[in-house]
Amino acid sequence: MNHWTKAGAAILALTVLGTMAGCGGEKASSSPAKSAPVKKELKVVCNATYPPFAYKDEKGNITGFDVDITRAVAKELGAEVVYEALPFDKLIPALTDNKADIAVSAADMTKDRQEKVNFSNIYYSKESVSVLAGKDDNEIKSPEDLKGKKVAVQKGTLYVETAKRCGAEVKEYDSHDQIIKAVEDNKADALILDKPVARFYLAHGASDKLKQAAILPGSGGFVMLLNKKDEGLQKQVNDALDKLMKNGEYDKIHDKWFADENADKAPAMKK
Repeated sequence: MNHWTKAGAAILALTVLGTMAGCGGEKASSSPAKSAPVKKELKVVCNATYPPFAYKDEKGNITGFDVDITRAVAKELGAEVVYEALPFDKLIPALTDNKADIAVSAADMTKDRQEKVNFSNIYYSKESVSVLAGKDDNEIKSPEDLKGKKVAVQKGTLYVETAKRCGAEVKEYDSHDQIIKAVEDNKADALILDKPVARFYLAHGASDKLKQAAILPGSGGFVMLLNKKDEGLQKQVNDALDKLMKNGEYDKIHDKWFADENADKAPAMKK
C-alpha cells in the first residue's frame, strides 16, 4: 500500500479538505503559517478513549497511532512531547486557552473548528465508518435501518450529525467506552465508530455482544488541530509530516496499528 492510500494524500496542500461521513459534509480551509522557532517541548492533548488512535493501555500509558505520529513529528522538529488526556469537547478549548500546542484525536476539519484552530495536512484518510449493533439484532443491516433507532455517538464528533441525517434518535456520550456499553446494555440500538476503532473493540472483547451491522462511506480524513497563536507551528508540522511520508517512517507507524496481521496485537485498553 503506498503513501497516498495510507495517508489520504497527507502531503497535499491545505485546500484539500475533510468532509463528514454519511449523507453530505462541510468544507473548511486553513492558510499557511509563517515560519518561527521550533519549541523544545510540545504540549499535546488527546481524547485517550479512541483506540487504536489514542487510548490508555493496561498500564495507564497513553498510546496509539495518533500518539506515535505526533511523537515522530516532534522528533523531526527536535522537540519533546508531553501528552495530556482530555474529553473530546475540551481539546479545542485547551488550544484556544493556550494550554496546548497540538490536539490530536482522529479529528476532522470543519468550518466551526477552523474559526478557532489551524489544521495540519490530512495524516489519515477515512476509508469507511462502521455501525455496530447488538449481536442478536436482525433489523439493522444498512444505514437506512438507523431511522427511528437509538444511536450512540460521542459528544462533539461529526457522527452526531451523521446519525441525525440517518433519522436516528441520537444519544450522546462522553467516551467510546460509554457508547459501546450503551449498546451492550440495550440503552441504544446501535453506535457509529470509525472502522479501525470498531475493529479494535471487536478484537478486544466487544464481539461477545456486538457485531458490525452496516458500513457508512468514509470521506476526508483526520488532521491535527493546532494552536493559532503559534504562527509557525502549522508549517513546521506539515513539513515534518511530509518528511515522514517520504522517508518511510509513516508507513511503519501505519502498519503497526492498521495492518490486518497486526489487528489483534494492539495493546489492550486500561479497564
